[in-house]
Amino acid sequence: MTQQQPLVPHGNIPFVRFSTADLPARDAYPVWRETVSVMFEPTIDMGDEEPFRAEVDTFHLGDMLFCETSVARQRFARTPRMIRHDGMDHFLIQLYHKGGYRGDVNGESIDLRPGEVSILDLAKPLATQADSSDTLTLIVPRCMLERLLVTDRLHGRVLRGTAAGLFSDYVFSLQRRLPSLLQEEASLLTQSLTGLFAALVQPTQGSIAATVQEELALARAKRYVETHLHLQWLDAEEIRLAAGISRASLYRLFKPYGGIASYLLARRLARCRYALAAPGHDRLIAAIAYAHGFVSEAHFSRAFRRAYGIAPRDARHGKHSAMTTATSPQQALLAEADFSDWIRRFQYETA
Repeated sequence: MTQQQPLVPHGNIPFVRFSTADLPARDAYPVWRETVSVMFEPTIDMGDEEPFRAEVDTFHLGDMLFCETSVARQRFARTPRMIRHDGMDHFLIQLYHKGGYRGDVNGESIDLRPGEVSILDLAKPLATQADSSDTLTLIVPRCMLERLLVTDRLHGRVLRGTAAGLFSDYVFSLQRRLPSLLQEEASLLTQSLTGLFAALVQPTQGSIAATVQEELALARAKRYVETHLHLQWLDAEEIRLAAGISRASLYRLFKPYGGIASYLLARRLARCRYALAAPGHDRLIAAIAYAHGFVSEAHFSRAFRRAYGIAPRDARHGKHSAMTTATSPQQALLAEADFSDWIRRFQYETA
């Protein structure tokens, strides 16, 4: 049993609620861990006297997800292995109005307090210890921010003082208006929100000059990979030519992902896993593998089992996963769904 209430009507904005409130105490954390594992590896102190609780209300604003979260203290990690295998590369913009966290973000220390805003890049590692907290979180596709600013150094950035106050005012105003907001209005507001965010975190011109070329090259390389996964001969040489960089630069840019070969394999496997889980689609496993650049079904099956711990046939239609899909975003939002489904689907819809 999972406490996922699918698509509770909330005005005109699609909405889903997760809560451990009605679960037996022994089940609350395991259910939460399974749910949030789509983005993080959470852990708690098993001897903690504070009962574990977690509540997340998620609103689908079209271009981004808006989450109201209240959770007990815990640790969160995003490891290089997770990054390689799930391909998640959205940004989390988090406003803490109660609690905070501290820890290591890509090798740098971070300490966030109430009233401050943090930016986390899901394509980079982190390990944090969070207090019992109430937060508002925006899950923003990378492409939305890349159109506005250089994103390479956003991971671990913190807005404080006036910048945090201005951004918080806008986010709280949006939260209050969610019950009456129309979907088309939501899309316009998300554009304004990202514009304000970009203005508040825009680095100095010197920082831009130091990072922009590599940031743009990495973005070009990733986009080329995503649109050419079906090519069996896709390799480092073709990718680096498409990105307009040297082989050494390509290897350096993809080192955080385990190397370009590991990144390419992980993206192919993630796409195949999504295709296998899609209800109503009964393509042969071999056909799915070949369509995503694998040279043989045997090679695909071995790689899939190493990555996910199950055979491809067991992933068919989500037998070992909560992941579901639909033939259009509208159908997806009308189907039975939960928080982790939305995160997974959002990753592919915005890739």
